[in-house]
Amino acid sequence: MRVTRGQELVDAIIELIDRRKLRAGDPLPTEPRLMEEFGVARNSVREALRTLQALGIVEIRHGYGTFVGEASMAALSPSLLFRTRARSREDLRGLSDLLQVRQILETELTRKVVGNGALLASLSECVDRMADPAAAAAADRRFHELIGEAAGNELALELIRLFWDVYRQTESLIGTPTSERAALVAKHHRILEAIAGGDSAEIGEAVNEHFEEIRKRIAAR
Repeated sequence: MRVTRGQELVDAIIELIDRRKLRAGDPLPTEPRLMEEFGVARNSVREALRTLQALGIVEIRHGYGTFVGEASMAALSPSLLFRTRARSREDLRGLSDLLQVRQILETELTRKVVGNGALLASLSECVDRMADPAAAAAADRRFHELIGEAAGNELALELIRLFWDVYRQTESLIGTPTSERAALVAKHHRILEAIAGGDSAEIGEAVNEHFEEIRKRIAAR
């Protein structure tokens, strides 16, 4: 199979991985074998592999070879971060869009975890830790990760982590939070109680309240 363009070679290598049913950690054919397989020069193979590495699809281990990667959503972080910043220069539209998607995702995931007693205990521990300024950020992140983990959707969990990281790196665009730490604790406690109560409408309102303060900060800029 001969390919003629860089993107075609990238697509061809992805197709090879799929066709051979290679899994994360499995080795790819060597550079000479890929050159022979696709009828291209070594530089073309290396450029395609670097592109795939940037996407998390392959992992290049110097001295050992190239292996199938985990294809984590974390590979999208630089692109999403740039997009959010670039589209927030005038009216914060990029940050607002990110917030809206995150709220939609987290609302539905939170509704899926109703009735999980073990989760409630872990979430309660996170809420307690939020009262400590030194532990608050990590506890806040972990609170949302736990919900994603309990929902059993790996892609959604990766997106939660991705959105969290990008938001934290762009939060300076809207200034520091205006609410007291006690308010942060109270909002998460309301989400916890809504999960315990199993009321879908209350879950939606609790998650909405959690994001309301951020929306107000965006509107005030």
